[in-house]
Amino acid sequence: MSEIEKFFNDDPWQHITSPIYPNGQRLYQKDERFWVSMDLSDRLVFFIRESGKYTIKKLPKLNGLEISIDQDSIDGETMLVCTLTEPSLRDKFAIVAKDVAYNSSKFEGDVFLDECKTRIISWADFLKPSRKGLTKAEWFGFWGELYMLTQILKPSMDAADAIKFWIGPEGKKQDFTFNNSALEVKTTLSGDPNSIKISSLDQLHKITERLFLVHLHINISNDAMALSLQDMYTTMEVSLKDDIDAKTKFLNKASSLYGKASEDQLEEKFNFLGMETYEIKDGFPSLTGENTASAITTVKYSLNPSSLKSYLTELNFEELLS
Repeated sequence: MSEIEKFFNDDPWQHITSPIYPNGQRLYQKDERFWVSMDLSDRLVFFIRESGKYTIKKLPKLNGLEISIDQDSIDGETMLVCTLTEPSLRDKFAIVAKDVAYNSSKFEGDVFLDECKTRIISWADFLKPSRKGLTKAEWFGFWGELYMLTQILKPSMDAADAIKFWIGPEGKKQDFTFNNSALEVKTTLSGDPNSIKISSLDQLHKITERLFLVHLHINISNDAMALSLQDMYTTMEVSLKDDIDAKTKFLNKASSLYGKASEDQLEEKFNFLGMETYEIKDGFPSLTGENTASAITTVKYSLNPSSLKSYLTELNFEELLS
């Protein structure tokens, strides 16, 4: 049984049938600061209590949720209150509430409330996808990361571990980390220039003992082996149905890009044509914060694969994981 299954009810509002706010029922058995309730308009509420009076700046405006601060209902406490304004999002709201409690409980005071707010914001595109569309670079990059996750890593290891190793959506320097190694994944569409586009000083900056640049090649296709963003997202979600902790991590990590992708981008299918892997080591042509003047804060450049042949290598996942 996962941690989330052990300490949370599947439906936190199951036994709440009438308005009781500012009273409520405990959400998380291990932390008495997280509560669920129902307001006078019969809307579901998730609220967070912390002793003391705090100011929380820049409360987010999220589709489907109303977020407010209540310092009057309980003396000597500040409450961060999330009210569900769209009843159809009840199941998603439950996932968000449990995730916020599980991941924020180690903090206290104003840091605690700020962490809760930040975690809630991270779920914005999951609750109500904008579908405004990804840029071409975001689209192909996201497809490549999901392909690496679902078609290369997951068959080689436990799915929960594969999710843990996927750190690109967290804003980290590289896309995947394994102990002392990291992968940066780049994806090129057939017919586009066969160059590897690097978009920051961080992407090829080694912070692990070994760093690999993985270059995927794809083309648009409707054959039986082709995959869309939706195909791979669903595959991973289904494979994690019995591991609520890992599934929640996946949904959160994928949400910012998956929720932004247009319907056409979700459904367009691509074939994986092949890949090359280069090891970033002494002499590899790259721009990083270590070899670039401090006055330069942003860079974008392209690498010519034909000039990188001496750095070609094969990925050995057993070695990376050992």
